[in-house]
Amino acid sequence: MKTLYDEIRTPKQTRNWRSLLAPLCCVAVPLLGQLLFLLLRRNKALMNGWVDHITTPIKRGISFLCDPIPVAVAEIVIGLALLLFFIFLGRSIYLLSTRPDFLLRLLRRTLALLSAVCFLSFGYTLLWGTNYYCDSFSDKSGIETRGATVEELAILNASFVQHLNQYAEQVSRDAGGRFNEDLDAVFASTDGIYDGMVEEFPFLAAPERTPKALLSSPIVSRLDFTGFFFPFTGEALINVDCPSCLIPATLLHEMAHQRNIAGEDECNFVAILAGLRSGDPVFNYSAALLGYIHLGNALYSVDPATYWSIRSNLKPQVEADLEENNLYWNRFQSPLEAAMEHVSNTVYENFLQSYGQSDGLQTYGQCVDLLAAYYFDHQWAN
Repeated sequence: MKTLYDEIRTPKQTRNWRSLLAPLCCVAVPLLGQLLFLLLRRNKALMNGWVDHITTPIKRGISFLCDPIPVAVAEIVIGLALLLFFIFLGRSIYLLSTRPDFLLRLLRRTLALLSAVCFLSFGYTLLWGTNYYCDSFSDKSGIETRGATVEELAILNASFVQHLNQYAEQVSRDAGGRFNEDLDAVFASTDGIYDGMVEEFPFLAAPERTPKALLSSPIVSRLDFTGFFFPFTGEALINVDCPSCLIPATLLHEMAHQRNIAGEDECNFVAILAGLRSGDPVFNYSAALLGYIHLGNALYSVDPATYWSIRSNLKPQVEADLEENNLYWNRFQSPLEAAMEHVSNTVYENFLQSYGQSDGLQTYGQCVDLLAAYYFDHQWAN
């Protein structure tokens, strides 16, 4: 016999569909946060205040906790996230295949996964995406980017050839004449490596945090990355599988990200200048090599004859390092690896463009404009 309570009780099926409200709200909250960010991101004063007073203390506090741990905490976090994803996927397949309310459970689990992705994306925006809308290195330093004439590119190339030839004799080399410094010692020597830059640009001051080598370096190489900054742990992470001649410069690049320099072009410029200012021959050489590669590519694109004429002055040891670097990256040319690299570059280019880096991966070439502006407009002493 039915009671009055049975008559007014919400049907079970209706209650089940209402259970989607919670995961829908979990998706809506970060999406609304992203929308708010899109509306406010052009307010530079607000973005500066957010980064200076909120996210920078958070990132530096987390990095203080992660720094003593000898392995990359970011890799542990990413590995656990992937493990949880596959557990979630496996359990979802099992439940969907054994329960009658297939559609409802599919929607609920899809929304749960989507909410996790949205919260992760929004967290990344809050911790790092906002940096793209703050004062840039150019804003803070007063160095305005500009183009360079062919003559200026030639002068810069010749200058960096001199730097390379000078420092090439001061680093350890193997029997083939290639760069062969102990990487553990290189990582350990990063404390104070930015002191010369901080003297000139005080806003680059930051707590000392030792970069960390990636255990997944061979995989990272196949994605065409030499390193990256992980804002959730504040760590600078380095691919140590690639040729070691450019690893010190990569260290400096990722450490620039730790100093709230967001643009890749500016990080390359800061890394080059920091290396040349460091007083350490290993970082001097690697930074000069990175600078020469960017400058050489720019000059070659407009005047190949002058490029080869200047390059002919490089010492054999430098040529050996350039050849090793080219051979290494040419290894990843199988159809699968080329596809992985293309997908990785496409995703990263879209990522840069989503945060206002309109030139996408081409922003790396703007490093040359900064070098030209600094060298010719700010009386950079050779």
